[in-house]
Amino acid sequence: MGKMRANGLRCGGGRFRLIAATAALIIAAAASGAAAQNPPLKPADVLALEMANDPQISSDGTRIAYVRVSPDIMKDQYFPAVWTADADGANARALTEPAEMAGEPRWSPDGGRLAFAAMREQGPVIVVRDMNSGAETLVGGLATPASDLAWSPDGSRIAYMMFAPEEPRVIGNLPSAPEGAAWKPGPVVIERGYYRADGMGIIPSGAKHLYVAPASGGESVRITKDDSGYPPFEGGAFAWTPDGSGLVVSLIRKSEREILQGAMYETGLYLFPADGGESRLLIDRPGPEVSPAVSPDGRHVAYVGYEDKGGQIYTNSKLSVLDLETGKTRILSKRLDRSVAEPAWSADGKQIYAIYADRGVTKLALFDLDGAMTPVAEGLGMAHTAYYAEPRFTVSTGGVVAMQWSSPYSTGNIARVDAPGAPIDLVTDLNVSLLAARSLGKVEEINYRSTKGKLAIQGWLVYPPDFDPAKKYPLILEIHGGPTTDYGARFDIEKQLMAAAGYVVFYPNVRGSTGYGEDFVNLINDDYPNLEFYDLMAGVDAVVARGFIDLERLYVTGGSGGGTLTAWLIANTGRFAAAAVLYPVVDWRSQALTSDIMPVVFNGFFHGTPWSQPGEYERRSLLKTVPKVDTPTMVMTGEADYRTPISESEQYYAALKYHGVESVFVRVPMENHGLRMFPSHFAAKIPIITGWFGAH
Repeated sequence: MGKMRANGLRCGGGRFRLIAATAALIIAAAASGAAAQNPPLKPADVLALEMANDPQISSDGTRIAYVRVSPDIMKDQYFPAVWTADADGANARALTEPAEMAGEPRWSPDGGRLAFAAMREQGPVIVVRDMNSGAETLVGGLATPASDLAWSPDGSRIAYMMFAPEEPRVIGNLPSAPEGAAWKPGPVVIERGYYRADGMGIIPSGAKHLYVAPASGGESVRITKDDSGYPPFEGGAFAWTPDGSGLVVSLIRKSEREILQGAMYETGLYLFPADGGESRLLIDRPGPEVSPAVSPDGRHVAYVGYEDKGGQIYTNSKLSVLDLETGKTRILSKRLDRSVAEPAWSADGKQIYAIYADRGVTKLALFDLDGAMTPVAEGLGMAHTAYYAEPRFTVSTGGVVAMQWSSPYSTGNIARVDAPGAPIDLVTDLNVSLLAARSLGKVEEINYRSTKGKLAIQGWLVYPPDFDPAKKYPLILEIHGGPTTDYGARFDIEKQLMAAAGYVVFYPNVRGSTGYGEDFVNLINDDYPNLEFYDLMAGVDAVVARGFIDLERLYVTGGSGGGTLTAWLIANTGRFAAAAVLYPVVDWRSQALTSDIMPVVFNGFFHGTPWSQPGEYERRSLLKTVPKVDTPTMVMTGEADYRTPISESEQYYAALKYHGVESVFVRVPMENHGLRMFPSHFAAKIPIITGWFGAH
């Protein structure tokens, strides 16, 4: 409904060569019988996992900057640092210390300087570092940390986003604290309808705006104005024009009431002068227009989005090109029944790079202006998770691509591909030593048919490291959230830890998942949760038919939308020995009105409000199903979750107890959606789940 030196393990002169079809040879033995003597993963290993993200390749393709995120187990916090390496992975070095909380590295157009955001003694700054001399220039005077840095084409300026705080409203003449008094925080006056966000909590007074600053230091100019809409800046998407005179910005210009009533993603594209003048509307259809990228000749703007015609839960985001001279738009991905993201022009302006998910694989492709598509690479992935989640990539002038990359047995790394279809080179070697010293669970694709509509379903199995098909194993069915997202054969620490605890883990992409076409997603339109039950249980039967599952030890879990489906399953079958329902939605009425996605629920999952459609909200909510549950159930949610607030779990747990169901409630302090904010909480998540299952 997410710094320390390189570990030194190198091959072939400081470079790993990974052919896409070989699935991470560097630790392949860890998932085979040859490594059975190695110990399996343990929960504490989570505290050692690092990740590299936001890869930025220099224009000449010789160097890559990235953000390396490391956990500090003493402070129970993740710390990012900016690193650079040669394009082959050699000479990796940190440019910042963890305490600087640095990120957003961006090469100057000539590759001689690197800009990044950091916390220094004077507060948040943008650092411009000369990569030859090491000299630094600071862009200061920032009220809050800068994000989404972008150099002007001539290298003289840097555009960035920043939250501009405002004084909160005070109602009444309140007494002041005496000198030296330690009063508790005072009352907070909320004026906006959209005032909280998962991972942020209560949003302070103010708004995010776009700024431009001289790269040599000096005063910033705010580009977006107070009349730019509510919230003033949405999505963090903008792009310079090639002549440096303007910026194309993806922006919501709707009233607060319009946003709350459904226009939460109703962005349009606007052209702002780089000196801060008035903007000009380029395109604003019903629906989103995001991720603008201006062609090298300045004539076209590539973007992704769709025209929202209403009536369905999901519409593919299409790659389109707007001709600035004629005002006409062409859809380039019309023949691809998948959503695309992150467009980037080739240096010659003849093609556009973009990513998309296809049957559990994240792919990078080149789109010609006539719509023809050329595959570039596969296996892009986020760190430590089987989710798609739009991994980042950048492209050099010569077409060398730096990208976040994942496989079933490698995680958290940056890779490089030199040309379409060329072999993939691993640039970083994070987590390689750790995973090579562990016996990992083998990941295997499984395909089957649902018992409802004979729908083709794809999923994956993760086997215990010492798997013996002659033995019987407990099975965990793990269900993804979203629900409009997808899993794939990517390294997932949570599923590997379940397998390490002795379970066969099964995770499928049932109806409603992306990567299988728009029609497949919309099978859940106006009918969620419901028929996913047949997709999930048919998958369980397909795994059981293989002969190595203990029928007395079937378990089910999932988070967010997966938590909702877990609750749905145990209300409709008694086959599971125990369930773990994680941060679910059980009452759509209360969830919508207490979460940070009220407009999405009102206008995506439903076609109105709980008071305009009370019967529909009642039909699809799960509290009424609790009397049918007799499966021992654990409920677990973060206390700071604003996506599926803990009040949903409180209601579900109370209902389970009222009906005498064996149940426990695990509340995780300070955690938001997903339970991954703090390393100790992330490390505790799976042992709690498998501990509950092991007791049943």
